[in-house]
Amino acid sequence: MTKKSAGIRIPTSLFFHIPVRTLNYCILLKTMNHLTWPCYVLTICVFTFMISLVISIFYGLLLEDKMNTPIRTTMLLKQQNKELVISAFREIGQGTRNEIAQLTGLSISTCGNIIRELVESGELSQGDMAPSQGGRPSKIYIYNANTSLALAISLVANGEFNQIELATVNLQGTVLARESYMQPLHQLSFEFLDSLIAKQFEETPKIKVIGMGIPGMVVHGEVLYCDMEELEHLNLRDLLQTKYHVKVFIDNEMHFKTFGYFQAHSDIGLKDYALLNVPEHYTYGAGFMVNGHLIRGNANFSGEINFLPYVSSRKELIEQCAGDSTFVDLISKVIITIITITDPRYIILCGFRFTSELVLEIQENVNKVLPPQLLPHFHLQQDISDEYLTGIISVITNLLTDKEPYSQS
Repeated sequence: MTKKSAGIRIPTSLFFHIPVRTLNYCILLKTMNHLTWPCYVLTICVFTFMISLVISIFYGLLLEDKMNTPIRTTMLLKQQNKELVISAFREIGQGTRNEIAQLTGLSISTCGNIIRELVESGELSQGDMAPSQGGRPSKIYIYNANTSLALAISLVANGEFNQIELATVNLQGTVLARESYMQPLHQLSFEFLDSLIAKQFEETPKIKVIGMGIPGMVVHGEVLYCDMEELEHLNLRDLLQTKYHVKVFIDNEMHFKTFGYFQAHSDIGLKDYALLNVPEHYTYGAGFMVNGHLIRGNANFSGEINFLPYVSSRKELIEQCAGDSTFVDLISKVIITIITITDPRYIILCGFRFTSELVLEIQENVNKVLPPQLLPHFHLQQDISDEYLTGIISVITNLLTDKEPYSQS
């Protein structure tokens, strides 16, 4: 038999069997004259104290668990209600308590309490009175999307130059400021990048999140390899978090591009596609969207297709991408591999290395290997820089509002 509580099981023997057996053992020792009276009394006192201590600890856990369970539930419900109200204000921009209650399904009093908190925090401001509908006029509350801001940074290795783009956005993902910089190849240091970020913080102190796309492999914020070699083996996330004390999210550019493509073209319902990017003079990369979800993998390694065993080195990969015939053969193999693993509905081909003529040759090669009914639709879009920035903005906006980075808006 056990005593039950929320999540904790305490054996009855703890309260009865152990003390009884301990007492019997002490009596037996005393009967056999193995214990003197002082030792006997001392032993009884010590065991009694130990049992009392154990019982007190477990009862304390029971009471704490019983008391905290409703508190946790109440706090979770309150947070969910708050997110509903904030989402409603983001959708309509401004509204009264009654309008927010209708949109969220919450009671007017609950909405009123949450609105009061948001006004105190500055996320809402009070406007004029709404026109009367026959009853008492209601006050209009206006959503302040500029309460907290985020900084999006996209890095692109582009021929002989590195391109850096910075955009400051608000809670609704609206771009408030945007700047671009070109840095000669092999001259992009962390110090230079940090100076650009510091300038943004001086001009905009409300920045709460930094999101950065890297043309390379990133694991837990550390750049393992990168087309911008000066950034390799740096944990950019830790460096920036330590200095600026804000949330920092660093990821592979292909994840941002793939997610950004999904966000930018959500109106046509793209949910299953592979995005293959081949810039000139650099290695290729891929991103996969399956049923509307970005595939990042266990160690954020998904999409690192330059590790496929079709070339022996990074140098050989760049050389094969330089010649048209070798490029077509190599990309055809890669696409066939992608199709057999992820079975996408669309293949999005990005980067200025692709041309319409080369895409037709690649399709012909793929057609020779796979049955027609397995072939995805091919779509060429050389420039994907807008989708790249859109992906970063979508992620940091999610982080600003305490959502998962790649959750769908």
